[in-house]
Amino acid sequence: MNTNMILSNSGLMKKDLAKAMGLSPQSMASRLQSKADWTIDETCAAADFFGVPLMALLDENLTPAKAMEYIKNRRSDNGNDGQLVAGHGFEPWTSGNVVAQRSTVQIHEARLFDFILAA
Repeated sequence: MNTNMILSNSGLMKKDLAKAMGLSPQSMASRLQSKADWTIDETCAAADFFGVPLMALLDENLTPAKAMEYIKNRRSDNGNDGQLVAGHGFEPWTSGNVVAQRSTVQIHEARLFDFILAA
């Protein structure tokens, strides 16, 4: 996965990524060092955090130049012209919020389907 490349070029911090994903810094370090596997949900959450397409994290041929292009063109979730803001994952879900959890799973499934079609 290209998380390290995008993280190092984005100016964002590992601890913020870990917090956005609901992981401890130690768990995040294990994933970044390839000592632990990423789940689909974690991969999608990382793409959301960076504001890049899922393909940016999974592209085996990603170059630093292409990573910079993804970062430069990252999407803004709130229409603030690409300024970095806290995205999904900074506010924890409540366990009773089944509708929000279900819609997020549907979004992740759609992204995975798009990735499979693009491959």
